[in-house]
Amino acid sequence: MPQQQSVAAIYRGYLDGAAPAEMTDQVTGADSALQLAVWSHAVGDRDTAHACAVRAAELDPAREFARLLVRFTAGPGAGDVYDSPAAFQAFIRGGGNIALYEATSAALRRAHRRHSPRRILDIGAGDGLALLPALDDDAPHVDVVEPSADLLTHTRDALRDRGISHQVWNDTVQDFATAHPDRQWDLAQSTFALQSVPPHQRPAILEWLAQHTRTFVLVEFDAPEVPEPLAPDWFGEFLRRVERGVREYAHDRDLVGLGFILPVVLGKFTTTDRTNHEQSIQDWTAQLRAAGFAHVTAHQLHDYWWQPAHAVEAHH
Repeated sequence: MPQQQSVAAIYRGYLDGAAPAEMTDQVTGADSALQLAVWSHAVGDRDTAHACAVRAAELDPAREFARLLVRFTAGPGAGDVYDSPAAFQAFIRGGGNIALYEATSAALRRAHRRHSPRRILDIGAGDGLALLPALDDDAPHVDVVEPSADLLTHTRDALRDRGISHQVWNDTVQDFATAHPDRQWDLAQSTFALQSVPPHQRPAILEWLAQHTRTFVLVEFDAPEVPEPLAPDWFGEFLRRVERGVREYAHDRDLVGLGFILPVVLGKFTTTDRTNHEQSIQDWTAQLRAAGFAHVTAHQLHDYWWQPAHAVEAHH
């Protein structure tokens, strides 16, 4: 059976309610083996996931995603990607992220100079890779909210070393918003962080922001929801994108791939235990308007391997 037909046959089995283990005889190439491995992983069938990943690596030894998936499915559950701050830090400091974060910091810096805020709130600043280069020497007071204690320590220390007035909270934005009903900022910003807020909680967070800041700058990927990620066309594009992404890393490929890229991208295929919940920029802008921001604009910032990144600015 040709590879394309094999992928289509496995997808039909998925739609018909088959179990992944029942479809192993449909595998004819690396793509269909990976499709079955990813589906098996999504439903918790680790044995089939690992066996199919091994089969994919045998069928195409040059496929880096297959090699990483073999290791990923061999061990215990991956857990939260932020359990590995070293992987995250290596990820954002390599590959296409170098240009992406340079563009992101530049967009934030332009917004700061345009609006001249006296108080800034950064939501999900991580270790400050986007935030810190955006701040001039005469930077205003900066409040930082970050759920990873390890990453937050880097940001706090860098702000302190530069003599920038600041306060930090090791918290989720949901808990922070609940605990601070009255605090106000001139400008709030978030870069690749609000996608981690579950969709049912997102409107309340955006409404809270609309009530507590004049201007909000958001940087996120333009990633429309995919109803059926195992569908042949989308899955084929997924494999090409992820292969490109992991290959952007050389010495840190295994650290980044196993500790960050795979846990994130495999979340696309499950409705439980997801780390991020991406959506389209069109949806972001619509939700910001619904939250109470009168003016919302967006423009493409960088053509990244996963999806294009956009900067969205909302203000009253």
